[in-house]
Amino acid sequence: MVTTKTLTVKQTNIDPAFESAKAENCTLSILRQQDGLSFLVKNSITDQLYMIGYIPVSELSLDPFQQVKSFFPQIPGKVIMASDYPKSTLLPKALMPDDLGWTTHLLGEKANKIFTSKKLECQALAFLTQEDIKQRDIAHNWLLQLEKMSFPKEQKIWVDLGGNTANFYAIDNKRVHLANSLPVESKEDLLYHLGNISEQLQWKRGMLQVEVSGVNHIEYRLFIKPFFFKVEGIKVARYVNVSSAMNDVDIAFFGPLLRL
Repeated sequence: MVTTKTLTVKQTNIDPAFESAKAENCTLSILRQQDGLSFLVKNSITDQLYMIGYIPVSELSLDPFQQVKSFFPQIPGKVIMASDYPKSTLLPKALMPDDLGWTTHLLGEKANKIFTSKKLECQALAFLTQEDIKQRDIAHNWLLQLEKMSFPKEQKIWVDLGGNTANFYAIDNKRVHLANSLPVESKEDLLYHLGNISEQLQWKRGMLQVEVSGVNHIEYRLFIKPFFFKVEGIKVARYVNVSSAMNDVDIAFFGPLLRL
């Protein structure tokens, strides 16, 4: 199985145990990002991973979530759907104005959707296309990721690498400081953005923790490791139990999908 930097290779990995799994006991998670769509099925009780796959953007239909659900004769008992929206920003609920006209200058388009989390004190504002608006029950990926990122004792930045972009989340023991999607086409790009974010937040690199997952996560992690206090990968076992049938699959490649 091959995965390219531009994410052009379609892949589906299935544990044989999935054949005897009951749909009502399973969770289907679907995540659409700028470079494509990833999905998994796991046992809702034991978290055993049954299936994990990826569809490049070139093979997605106008309704990619329905496209994935059509793969299953019987829909799993729980379905989680989330999407990245390129034109987005994060704002504390207490500062949310009634007039969103100001978002035109920030996003290039006026935000037409506000996403809310019951667990967070912030909201995501986004501009959705007409096709996006038609899709129902889709959560904003940033909010679902932040819900799973516990407030660390030290300053920490999470990085989820895509094909040509990456999502960055900066959190300390008090609050969420940043969520943003930035272009990352090389290891040097990643180091530049991390340096810029830490400088803006006035965080010292020598005390900063960084967690990296996604495309080429091992290579990129090793490259930036000398520049920060601690650089690590996503702890896969925290989210799913992986059997030996999937030993050859790079599960950390699907980092943000695991957190849904």
